[in-house]
Amino acid sequence: MKENRLKSRRIAEGLTITDLSRLSKISTKVISQTERFLIDPTEVTKRKIVNGLNAVKRSGEKPYEFEYIFPRTDRD
Repeated sequence: MKENRLKSRRIAEGLTITDLSRLSKISTKVISQTERFLIDPTEVTKRKIVNGLNAVKRSGEKPYEFEYIFPRTDRD
């Protein structure tokens, strides 16, 4: 299972799983399972999650990059 920084960044932004679910239009189940490394969602789903995280960024703050939240590994 691929690693990710989703949970730590969600918490750092002050978001609950439900908050992120609403912002990203992804189910709470998928977000929870992704955080716990139980599933590896599609790239489209991951991009929606990153967009949800970026929706709470203030103007002028650097948005999260996809590769930061979901690092690519050579172990695939």
